[in-house]
Amino acid sequence: MALPTKLVLVISADLPAAWAVNAAAVLGLSMGGRLPVPPAPDAKDASGGLHAGLNPHPVPVLSATPEQLRGLYAKARAREDVVTVGFNEVARQARDYDDYLAALAATPGEEIDFVAVAVFGPRNRVTALTKRFPLHPPEAEPRDSASPGEGQRRAEIWPAAGDRRFSTPATGDERPMLTEILRAQRSTLELKCSGLESELARRSVEPSTLSLLGLVRHLADVERRWFRRVLAGQDAPPLFSSATDPDGDFDGAAPDPEAVAAAWEAWRGEVTFAQAFTAGAPDLDVEGHDDWRGTVSLRWVLIHLIEEYARHNGHADLLRERIDGAVGL
Repeated sequence: MALPTKLVLVISADLPAAWAVNAAAVLGLSMGGRLPVPPAPDAKDASGGLHAGLNPHPVPVLSATPEQLRGLYAKARAREDVVTVGFNEVARQARDYDDYLAALAATPGEEIDFVAVAVFGPRNRVTALTKRFPLHPPEAEPRDSASPGEGQRRAEIWPAAGDRRFSTPATGDERPMLTEILRAQRSTLELKCSGLESELARRSVEPSTLSLLGLVRHLADVERRWFRRVLAGQDAPPLFSSATDPDGDFDGAAPDPEAVAAAWEAWRGEVTFAQAFTAGAPDLDVEGHDDWRGTVSLRWVLIHLIEEYARHNGHADLLRERIDGAVGL
């Protein structure tokens, strides 16, 4: 069950690993006593051993520049419904707490730089404040000691065993040919995201907001638009974007397990509907109306979806390689 509140730590991208861990620990200790959430009850393992209850919130740890941290702290502190704790350079350089208090009292607020900020509050509010920040650290280390592509040709099919994506018919009727090619493109998106969890939200390179999770959210809305709204005539507004937030599918892709699960559930639900609609259509000449393209046929929608997935799977190739070096078709 999704919690109505959210806790996020944002740490300076410039901090060495040991200092970043220290900053996260300081924020955790400082924030703990301020949370209005009671500690979870203690639990027992199968051997009867007692384990102290943990805070039930997932705690994404994000990365930002010092300038972004200063802005985040100011915006969060201005919200009465948000609890904010900042770990600043004055504190990091102090010998002890008394030294910190004395140094802080002598430092003008506009000269204080932050190395980390913790934010807790309503889920939508905290997401809005922190959604543009990538996971910390900003650069992921390859999971494998090999360099990206080492020992594997870029053109290899990954993984080869049992891969049916390229068994689509090359002759015969139009409908099975188009639906199977689209199935292969959908499967490629799943493959490029396989084995990843919060890493799905890792952005590409500034200023781009592209991420694998953003692609999943975006393509869920694309499927929903063309099959539910245009062809089936349903009242089905986008799930992750809107007229007032057209980039919400990418901007809202946060490294949160619940957000990842919700994106996959939405995407798979829309794919299932699209497949059922296509299978049940009397022919490919079934039509619907779209505000952008006017009258469109099921044939055109299938071709357009193949085009859409092919383009974004190219993005997925680069995003996945940047995360852990994995390459392949």
